[in-house]
Amino acid sequence: MQNRNIYIYLSLMMLFAQSCIKEVNPSTRQAAPILVVEGSITTDSIPYTVQLTYSGAIVSSSADIAESNYVKDATVSISDNLGNTTILKYTINGIYKTNDPSYIGKVGRSYSIKVQLKNGTTYISTPEKIKNPIPISKVRGNFVNKSDMFFPTYMSVSIDAKDPGSEENYYQWKFNAWIGRKTKGVPCGIGCIMLEYCYQKYEDYTVRLLSDASINGNEILNKTVGKTYIYSYTDPHVDISQLSLTREAYQFWKRYDDQLTRTGSVLDPLPASIKGNVYNQSNASDFALGYFSAAGVTHKKVTLVPYGITPFLLEITANQFMPTKSVACFLHYPDALKYGLPPAPQNPIPVGWENAEKIKVIW
Repeated sequence: MQNRNIYIYLSLMMLFAQSCIKEVNPSTRQAAPILVVEGSITTDSIPYTVQLTYSGAIVSSSADIAESNYVKDATVSISDNLGNTTILKYTINGIYKTNDPSYIGKVGRSYSIKVQLKNGTTYISTPEKIKNPIPISKVRGNFVNKSDMFFPTYMSVSIDAKDPGSEENYYQWKFNAWIGRKTKGVPCGIGCIMLEYCYQKYEDYTVRLLSDASINGNEILNKTVGKTYIYSYTDPHVDISQLSLTREAYQFWKRYDDQLTRTGSVLDPLPASIKGNVYNQSNASDFALGYFSAAGVTHKKVTLVPYGITPFLLEITANQFMPTKSVACFLHYPDALKYGLPPAPQNPIPVGWENAEKIKVIW
């Protein structure tokens, strides 16, 4: 989830705020932890999630959220402007999920979140109105011949869409895929190898946004929305979400991305915390960090079929990421799709892509 990125960002800001060019030994300031809220409701008929954490110091080089910073005992609910409410249930890692499949975001309705902490403090969000989802008209894939010691070469994925001219529109894209991975598999007899291929879940957390201020009513053309790495000959299965944001949500994520990707000198002003839309019900000046959004969303599922991948290409870019020992593919890679031993189908495609559009990508 992007909440992990927000947590890391906030922790780094706290670290930078205490840094200096000339080494000094000031007294340590213990900043009070701040509630971080990240979640959304959309027109998707899926469980909606809200993650609650407290800001805090980075405790390891991996910048994982400390277990003590997860909020596990809050009461969380989502309500619309017609008085319909659903309660979220705690799961793991500060994540609360809806469990009513009939509670689905509706276009034109406004939604807000309510978070009541164990100490009685209650936070609410400014209501957000769900805008009409806008369809994706075309998906493209392009090879990018670029690899390094961390990642192999990849395919860049882009989309086209028609922007409505009747209103201002703000877009965000989310991207995930099932990409093919490979191991040496497991020996199953003379000349027999099994379980050497699998699909691994991949999520692209890059913040991708667009305002129609300069293209209102025109085509959105060749907008990059994600990438899929090439580890084997297996066709990647891609899911693109195109969200119609409110202006306020767009501005929040734009400020967040600007600070996350900013470059400058040591004389630049220190980054400041970005105000979201969640605040203390009893004290409107006491803001939580993060954002709760409501958005219309359309999905486009496609299967990319790459042509021209050669053993030489995989040898120089991908084979370095394959384990040297014999092991089942789905046991080696995290978030991999598991399957049974023969005669069960080997390396089946993920559910939901059986009838997906196939797009040829030529090397």
